[in-house]
Amino acid sequence: MNFPQHGRRAAGRPRYRRANPATPATPASTATSAESARPIAAPEAVARPVRRRRASAALRPVMTIGAMTFAGGMLLSTSVPALAVTATDTVARASVYAPAEDSISIRSQTLEVGSEVALEPIDVGDWDVEAAPPPIESSVAGLGDVSLLQADRVVWPVDPSRTASGFGPRIAPCAGCSTFHDGIDFNPGAGATIGSVADGVVITATEAGGGLGVYVEVQHNIGGAVITSLYAHMQYGSLQVAPGQRVTAGQALGAVGTTGQSTGPHLHLEMYGADGVRFDGMSWLSSHVNG
Repeated sequence: MNFPQHGRRAAGRPRYRRANPATPATPASTATSAESARPIAAPEAVARPVRRRRASAALRPVMTIGAMTFAGGMLLSTSVPALAVTATDTVARASVYAPAEDSISIRSQTLEVGSEVALEPIDVGDWDVEAAPPPIESSVAGLGDVSLLQADRVVWPVDPSRTASGFGPRIAPCAGCSTFHDGIDFNPGAGATIGSVADGVVITATEAGGGLGVYVEVQHNIGGAVITSLYAHMQYGSLQVAPGQRVTAGQALGAVGTTGQSTGPHLHLEMYGADGVRFDGMSWLSSHVNG
């Protein structure tokens, strides 16, 4: 069979047999025919592509299994906690998510005293414990009973340096005025602020006090005794407290005026005990004021 020397079928790349160095080359001029001059392909060169294709086909299942194994490992590592995959310790351990125990240690306080300081023990027998005196129950019109706590501080209601009339017998200064003065008249000036002489409860606060004009009454617990202080002749519209209200020593009650039976602006102060009998407020305040 003669192979074409020209054209499409003859255009393939020729493969030549490797020359054997021990065999002398035959000159091209000695070829006797076209068939003897055609290149002869080596047998091993023809079989190599077939072996390569078979090897590639054999590797495909291995690569597929490897890819699936890798994907499964990635899924397992991202969906299962690391502790569940890597934990190999068979000994029971505390959970890493359990709250940590408080390990703060508090040091006890100490006091260092120099050797030159002499320490003396405290004699417990030198101290007495006294219970606070019980409150006094008092009655406020329209409000019922109230507790009067003991007052520890007593003050002057106004500046005591100027007085007009003291406690006791006197010549009546006006028609209808008494010849026995039940209180003390202070002259601090019109509009001066009037303060409570001690802690207490307001039992009266009115602008319709008759001869007393605008006045306030405050009840106190002084040393376990009920003492009432009365502040009269205040200005209209100056009241700053109401019945039943608790006040403290020095708290403003109103302002100095001249309402009721009054001959001029002044504070008329009356003081009396549980029996209602008036006593000398100037003398009492002089011996009790402590603030």
